[in-house]
Amino acid sequence: MVINCVGNSSADIAPERLGREEVERVLALLLASPLFAKARRMGSLLRFLVEHDLQCCDTLLTEHAIGIAVFCRDPAVYCTGDDPVVRVQVGRLRRKLASHYATLGQQDPVRLNVPAGCYRLTYERQRPRATGTRHPILQLQPFTCITRDGDDFTQGLCEELSCRLFESFEQTQTPANHVLMKVPRSSVKAPDLGRARRGSYSLEGSVRVEPARVRTSVRLIDVAQGRIRWSAQFDRNSPYGIATQEDLAESICQSLTGYFAKGGSDDV
Repeated sequence: MVINCVGNSSADIAPERLGREEVERVLALLLASPLFAKARRMGSLLRFLVEHDLQCCDTLLTEHAIGIAVFCRDPAVYCTGDDPVVRVQVGRLRRKLASHYATLGQQDPVRLNVPAGCYRLTYERQRPRATGTRHPILQLQPFTCITRDGDDFTQGLCEELSCRLFESFEQTQTPANHVLMKVPRSSVKAPDLGRARRGSYSLEGSVRVEPARVRTSVRLIDVAQGRIRWSAQFDRNSPYGIATQEDLAESICQSLTGYFAKGGSDDV
């Protein structure tokens, strides 16, 4: 998979506080869009986050409070460690917002976002993008399973990550930006260092599967220089199913998006 990677630089977007009327217009526009019009649960979650932001802007909103208020969990027995409904649904909300702003919402004057690691909304007023900018190119390589079992899990994780990366970086794309997707396959070769242009990156990874734990190691290679620019490890103790693949892909994508949002120029 090859993607144009665009960070949310201050030159493109201006975060700010908006008045109630403008926030309500932003919410109404989103709820009326095709992606949210028939998604009642997503609409309820989005409306709750907006109302909390308007009424209790100085009060920290917790995962536990969202689970009770939006998803009708019983306060007497609800445990966020055992029931990840809020994390899962907020992740889906982020992806729906990204999809909306990549398609029908490209011209929306204000974009709403739920930053990774919190449940507080941000509102970003769009400014004209400078022309002639060369965006980095990211190529996702097939991950390698380095233990006896886990090839199917590793392949599924790559598929999930491919979708997450496209949705995250597509959020800030415009029709003028070229996006080329390649489904990861074992036959895909690493980029040729001699032919790579500046700003080309390769995302590589390996997976180790044990009876009670799975560890994913990921590294971002600056192809032109042959240097590691970013790396991280992600551990999970969950059963090896689709939910774990989704959780790992979401975490990897958020970390990588954060790297590019900061400029993607810091050495590891």
